[in-house]
Amino acid sequence: MKQFFIILSIALFAVSCKSSKKNTSAPENQTENTAETIIVEPKPENTSKKANKKAVTEIAINHYALFNDFNTLSITADVDYKDKNMDQSPRADIKIEKNKQILISVKMFGITGAKVYLTPERASYYEIVNGTHYDGNYKFIKDFLGTEVTYENVENLLLGKAFYDLNTNDYQKIKSNELELRLNQFLMRLVLGSKNQVSSTEVTEDNVADKLVIQYPSYQSSENIYLPKEIKIHAMRKDDVQIRIDYKKVSVNQSVDFKYKIPSGSKAIKI
Repeated sequence: MKQFFIILSIALFAVSCKSSKKNTSAPENQTENTAETIIVEPKPENTSKKANKKAVTEIAINHYALFNDFNTLSITADVDYKDKNMDQSPRADIKIEKNKQILISVKMFGITGAKVYLTPERASYYEIVNGTHYDGNYKFIKDFLGTEVTYENVENLLLGKAFYDLNTNDYQKIKSNELELRLNQFLMRLVLGSKNQVSSTEVTEDNVADKLVIQYPSYQSSENIYLPKEIKIHAMRKDDVQIRIDYKKVSVNQSVDFKYKIPSGSKAIKI
C-alpha cells in the first residue's frame, strides 16, 4: 500500500519524470462522441524555419483558443492504477488555482491516503499508511530528466494543454496533426485532434527503448471550461504501469480550500 500511494502521488504531479525509465503500448482508438485524432499520411512539407514557425503559430492559436480563463477548478476523479503487483481504484480530489497552486487528495474507501501540494516554487506530498513525506522543489525532477519540469507543465497535463508551451519552444511540424520537440536527450511527439486539442503526448529517450505515452481519449465542456474527460498514462520501466484518470465532476470558480499540512511525526524521504 505504501508503494501504491507513493507511486500514484508522484505520477499525478510528476509523471513526466518516469519517461526515462518506461515503455508504453500503442495508443487506443478514441471513444465515441470524442474529438478523434485525424490520421494523415506523411507528405512532403515546406521545412524552412519560416514556414514551420508559421504553421506552429497557427496550431498554437487554435489550440489555446479552446481554453477559456478561470480562477479555480475543483475536480472529483476516479483513478485506476495497475502494475504487476496491484490493481487499485482510488478517488482523487483535484483542486487548481490557476498558475498558483494544485492540491490533490487521494482517497481509498473515503479515507485520505495521500496528498500532493504544488506551487511554482514547491513540490510536496505525504502518505499516511507509513507516515512518510517529500517536501522540496522541482530540482529533483530536473536532475532526473536533464530538462526543466515546472509547475506550469503539471497544470497543463491536468488541463489537457500542450505540456510545453507551443509559443515559446522550438516545435517542428512533421505532419498536419503532429509536432515534435527536442529536449536534450528526450524527444516529445505531440499528436493533435480535429480541434487542435491534444490527443496524445509521447516521450522517448535517445538510445533507450523506454517510452511514456499520455493519452486524452475524450474531452468535455463544463461551465464553459474545456477539459479532458479522461486521461490515460501508460508507461513501463521493469514493470508495466497504467494509470487512468476519469474526471467525474467539475466545479468552476467556487471557493476552494487549499489547506495542506504535513502530519507531525512524518518521516522525510529522498526521491
